[in-house]
Amino acid sequence: MKKAIFSAPYKIDFQNVDIPSITPDEVLLRIISIGVCGSDIQMYHGLHKYMTYPVVPGHEVSAVVEKVGANVKDFKVGDRVTVEPQIYCGECYPCTIGRFNVCENLKVKGVHADGFAAEYVATEPSYLHHCPADMDFDKITLVEPLAVGVGSVKRAHYKGANVAVIGAGTIGNLIAQSAQALGAGKVLVTDFLDSKLDYAKECGIENCVNTKDIGLAKAIENTFGKRKADVIIDAAATRGSFMSALDASRPSSEIVITGNYKQPMELEIPRLQRREVNLIGHMMYVREDFADAIRFLAKGTVNTNGFVSQRFALNDFDAAFKFIDEHPNDVMKAVIDIGSR
Repeated sequence: MKKAIFSAPYKIDFQNVDIPSITPDEVLLRIISIGVCGSDIQMYHGLHKYMTYPVVPGHEVSAVVEKVGANVKDFKVGDRVTVEPQIYCGECYPCTIGRFNVCENLKVKGVHADGFAAEYVATEPSYLHHCPADMDFDKITLVEPLAVGVGSVKRAHYKGANVAVIGAGTIGNLIAQSAQALGAGKVLVTDFLDSKLDYAKECGIENCVNTKDIGLAKAIENTFGKRKADVIIDAAATRGSFMSALDASRPSSEIVITGNYKQPMELEIPRLQRREVNLIGHMMYVREDFADAIRFLAKGTVNTNGFVSQRFALNDFDAAFKFIDEHPNDVMKAVIDIGSR
């Protein structure tokens, strides 16, 4: 079988290796496809602070169970599954209260440990989530990024809240749709690109505003009125997006940081302290967020029609990243097709 490896910045190698054998406590997955995430792009560029080369990338996964170990009871051959890629210790305090996503020893498959850019992968069943037998594989591939969106919304007091999302790319779109699905009040998504906002409207997000000219604060006021935004979620992760969120926040509002910042930020603490603005970090998801994501996709509560904007074969893995670099505004979700459907 073939697998792809990030061996250095801008360098992807391929290896032909044997199909993994499994222990009695493991399952063998036949990988159908993986999604290309923003963190994968950072790894490709050599800018990801928390990974080391070499590593097999891929953590947004659709797969079919190919073989089951003798001790595995909850999965059978042919099951459609996706993978929760967090590796956690289960012993530190965050793990004991169910916050495995911020385990003090956290690793992520596809970042700190080998991921799923391979034709077959052996894994423990504890990482797997069942998906409906008729669920489209593209939707299964999108479970992981949607779980990020679900987890992001749940970090705030979202019920009935006015929620503004900065950035209408993959994660921003899914955050906005998650907010609607989870029971937020009015939801606004902003971006500088009309194409992203037009697609967000197609997905059912009613309030979509280009803030290139009017700015986030004005967009929030126009959408929500005097109450403004209860929750602002930053999916863009730039200095401009953070400063816009801070400028647009009102006393007692919440700012959730979901985007993956690449550079340190200066922060004027009194602007939070004296207005009691809550700055909330968000990291990935917990297991319940995966379950919600699968349910929302299976029922069509979250619309992903047309979400996959480009497809590449495993052999064209390098071409996928070059295309994303050259056409960043044309990419919503690039998918690497690995196995037959």
